[in-house]
Amino acid sequence: MQRSELIEHEEPMGYCIQYHWHTLRIPAEQVSAALAAIHSLYQPAVMAQRGTASRYDPQTQRTLREYRASPLPPGGFTDLIAALQAWAFAAEQQADGSLEITAFLGDKVGDEAVLFEALAPFLDASLHPVIEARQDNDEVWRHTFCNGEHRRVPGKVVYADNYPELFRADLA
Repeated sequence: MQRSELIEHEEPMGYCIQYHWHTLRIPAEQVSAALAAIHSLYQPAVMAQRGTASRYDPQTQRTLREYRASPLPPGGFTDLIAALQAWAFAAEQQADGSLEITAFLGDKVGDEAVLFEALAPFLDASLHPVIEARQDNDEVWRHTFCNGEHRRVPGKVVYADNYPELFRADLA
């Protein structure tokens, strides 16, 4: 094997992802509405427009778009925790009835932005919810939530040895 071939195969592909959480809480009075918002994502027209995965339907002999999440179970999700688990997120019910999203259970990039847009109006904005993301190809970004809206904000890691002027002690 030539050295160039080895390097080509060792490059990260940008599929694997890590999230770091900063207080994503849905108040108790918003839990039902957040669940309804997730259910609405499964309307065929919405999935056809927003889904990034596809599957072949042998009955209709058509390729259908869908999400990179578990399908909607018959009768819908029983609760918000189950709905979030279908999208590979863990959540915990709090003593006051609110629900806090605590972890990403997957390891690959999916349709999280679609889910975050649906949940944004229901998150407790006073807690300044943020999700920091890093892919295995070193791409970084944040998901921010403000005024009921979701934004994906690209980032860049800066090191002091490359830009020492940004790390001067008199700037702190």
